[in-house]
Amino acid sequence: MNETRNIIAGLEIGKSQSQICYYDRREKEPISVSVKAGSNQYLFPTQLSKKPGEEVWHYGIEAEYFARQEGEISLTGLLGIFGSTEEVSIDNSLRKPADLLAVYLKGCISLLGIAEPARQIKALMLTVPRLSADMVKNVYQAGESLGFSRGQIFLQDYDESFYYYVMNHRKDNWNRKIGWFLFEENQVSFARLVTDNQKRPVTAVIEHGITAELPTDAIERDENFYRLIERSCGTDTYSSIYIVGEGFDQEWAVRSTPLLCRNQRHVFYGNNLYVKGACYGAREKCEEGILKGHLYLGPSLVKHNVAMEMLVNGSPKTYSLIEAGKNWYEIHTEIELILDGREDLEFLVTSMEGTGKTRYSMKLEGLPKRPNKTTRLRVCLSYESPELCVIQAEDLGFGDLFPSEGKCWIEKVSW
Repeated sequence: MNETRNIIAGLEIGKSQSQICYYDRREKEPISVSVKAGSNQYLFPTQLSKKPGEEVWHYGIEAEYFARQEGEISLTGLLGIFGSTEEVSIDNSLRKPADLLAVYLKGCISLLGIAEPARQIKALMLTVPRLSADMVKNVYQAGESLGFSRGQIFLQDYDESFYYYVMNHRKDNWNRKIGWFLFEENQVSFARLVTDNQKRPVTAVIEHGITAELPTDAIERDENFYRLIERSCGTDTYSSIYIVGEGFDQEWAVRSTPLLCRNQRHVFYGNNLYVKGACYGAREKCEEGILKGHLYLGPSLVKHNVAMEMLVNGSPKTYSLIEAGKNWYEIHTEIELILDGREDLEFLVTSMEGTGKTRYSMKLEGLPKRPNKTTRLRVCLSYESPELCVIQAEDLGFGDLFPSEGKCWIEKVSW
């Protein structure tokens, strides 16, 4: 690797295989990291193994080897474990999913060949097929146990990784339809990325289409895929077509391949799209903002701005707490304030389009009776889902004059 500090990395954790890459600032693109020096092997099993009776763990191809040759305890199905709250029994002890994820992350990050990951990595983006609240919680806990701050660890699903990849891959992808065929074992599904250049910012959305079964017979497989291309693409103009996953081969796609390339469509095939999209996404979050004028409308998006009206240094100000257009799991706001003649917290809420302004009041039942401007609160806002915001207020007291009574108020609200 060229970078020795401020490293931006992407990590894909798939059902059966994972891979990692880093952003090369000189080449201005993500570079895949091989699991063996000098080889082109970039994929490694999504697997852990543990030496019986000892806290010795292996990951990836080493886990596969030690489980098979040295009798270590194998742990597979990690993607499901990482997205769960249920403890896992291994070697006669129960392990939390977040702890197992920390072990796996540590192994994956070791491929970057850096001595102090938490200090040297500026941003690490994890991408998985689908995100859940439990997965998000476990990722942040695992990152924290490895010394990473919340601002260093990011997450996105495959759809969003696809968006970041294609928007960085070719400039002409910015204003034309992009097709996407996803192969998974004996199935192939279609989706497309559509941008609306009439809006500001330019919006982009992924529309999922139909799925087809793929027989093992080569001729039938080709025919089924051909029909799916016809039904999905029709006569529409596509800038590019991307083929992702295992299962596509030009040897059987005799009729399908010419149809894919019809109308001068650019066709790309590879298995590193998601991991590189994760790397581009990490760069976008923490550095250059190349897609600043674009907004990806994914299902995780928070669609309301939240603010409070307060006095800041003696002057009235509308203080922004939550900015619309971010994913719900990226939002974690914390402020301290002093109440001025109030026994509630009032929030100013506007839609992402800037319309529909409303006010929401959170009552502070049982607020300690003190003189005005002697109650200090810590207010935290986070999300459990794109719609559900969690507000937490904690009484901090007011120095030695009015010690904190330890009161805490929690309210969940859908704006």
